[in-house]
Amino acid sequence: MNDGILLLFLRQIFPEWSITRGADGVWRASGRVRVWASSVEGVLDALATAEPDAGARVRSFFADAGRGCLR
Repeated sequence: MNDGILLLFLRQIFPEWSITRGADGVWRASGRVRVWASSVEGVLDALATAEPDAGARVRSFFADAGRGCLR
């Protein structure tokens, strides 16, 4: 999946976080804490630590999208 699309999804799922990918390729998320990682997987791991319901939010988002109910 393209990075721009991933950013759109992540921003929908975690609206209280500012999630970006810099020109240097580093993914950053700022919310209650600031995290950064060299990959989207790393930023997702950090969000999963900072947001206890992160996994459920991601599953719910894609389950809703599969039913044609994008928010």
